[in-house]
Amino acid sequence: MNRLMRTAASALRPKNRDIVVLVTAQFSLAFAFNFMYVFLPFYVHAISSLDEAATLRWTGLIVGIASATAIFGSTFWARLTDRFSPKVLFERGILSHVILVALMGYITDLRVLLGIRILQGFVGGISTIGLMIISAISTEDQLPRRMGLYQSSLTLGQIFAPPLGASVAAALGFRGAFLASSLMMLAVFIFCQVGLSPLPPQPRPSAAAVPRRQLWLAWGVVFMGTIHIVFLPSVLPTILHNFRVPDQQELVTAGLIVFAYGASAAAGSYAFSRLAARIPVQRLVLACGLGASVFQMLLILGVGPVSFTFIRVVQSALAAGIFPLILAQIASRSHGGTIGFINAARFAGNAAGPVAATFILAHSDLLSLYLVLGMGLAAVAVCHYLGQGRNR
Repeated sequence: MNRLMRTAASALRPKNRDIVVLVTAQFSLAFAFNFMYVFLPFYVHAISSLDEAATLRWTGLIVGIASATAIFGSTFWARLTDRFSPKVLFERGILSHVILVALMGYITDLRVLLGIRILQGFVGGISTIGLMIISAISTEDQLPRRMGLYQSSLTLGQIFAPPLGASVAAALGFRGAFLASSLMMLAVFIFCQVGLSPLPPQPRPSAAAVPRRQLWLAWGVVFMGTIHIVFLPSVLPTILHNFRVPDQQELVTAGLIVFAYGASAAAGSYAFSRLAARIPVQRLVLACGLGASVFQMLLILGVGPVSFTFIRVVQSALAAGIFPLILAQIASRSHGGTIGFINAARFAGNAAGPVAATFILAHSDLLSLYLVLGMGLAAVAVCHYLGQGRNR
């Protein structure tokens, strides 16, 4: 008996270590990716020889294209795990980013830079591989908490990187900032090579375990939940103008708001994932979806930056709980391609959120924007809950 217990403990330790390595790697990768978030538009303007209007169009394409191509990359990388080790794929994907980001610092042609960003977005689907590794080394009871921890680490990396990236670009120049980001990714690559345990290929089962209708409903909930999280920065200038925030204070105020709700999103991902041990996942997803929808519509009651930020903090925490809950539910009875499909909904939401928000606001007002987004998430959350059928 003692020998069996020692054997089980020795098998468990590498898996626990792998979780720590993956969470640390995801935080570091998200930090390195978003390190460029602030200074990339300025870099485009610096190397552009076009007029202002054309440069703005190229800036939008170069900044936004990565999220769009990651939609396809997410599923592609997941399907490769049928034949190749997820650990090897994860590391090769990181190494690809090391090279692409370093190249960006030497590019002076907007067309070449756009091509690199397209490749970067496609390779960016490796976050799906991290999710699959977690799925492979976790029990069904552990999945929600570990998925939440993984998502929280990603969000925290996104929060802290942009201000530091802007400071490094100001101190070292654009090329130095790109090389700093590339070196951070190289460090993550080495860290994963040393720290991650070997993992064999993960062949898909002979038949899909999740009905197609439920899969599309899950995709829709993740898509709308992601839009709720990412839509705000694109319309924040209009909101702050309505609050009569002085021009010289707008950037600082916007940064504080984004930081506050980013931190709450990271906390919400982890907190709601832990609740899954006591409350059925389907009910939690419904509660998060309806709660986020209600607080989304309550944003109109924010009469100033403080009250608006308080409502947004609650709303973001609720919306952020959706993705890890859905993913844990799907991963426990599915294969890599399905996990990639669900993760692609997150990338699609990242790409669609700013576009949808600015389009609605351009043709209507803030109340209409909040109502459309709120009712959209409520509708798909209810449909997802009803679509679970006997699984409840």
